[in-house]
Amino acid sequence: MKTVIIAVVVLLVVGQSEALKCNCGGLRRCSSPVETCFGTGNVCASTIIYAGGTVRSFKGCMQESRCRLLNQPGVSTAHCCSTDLCNR
Repeated sequence: MKTVIIAVVVLLVVGQSEALKCNCGGLRRCSSPVETCFGTGNVCASTIIYAGGTVRSFKGCMQESRCRLLNQPGVSTAHCCSTDLCNR
């Protein structure tokens, strides 16, 4: 039983250390300037959206396919990356 508990703890620690970390800001509200990605948030995104003369920004974890969709010349730009804190 001890072996099973130790194995589970090791897997949890290793899993946490491999999670992607992204800068967080703009329209994305986080409890700290850096967030850890979970689930479908598999890339770091840095986007700028031009809407009605207003410029808005977003930094944080995002699904890669959604991040790529946000790269629309004249409407929005998106930088999608997959290394820790790559979305400056």
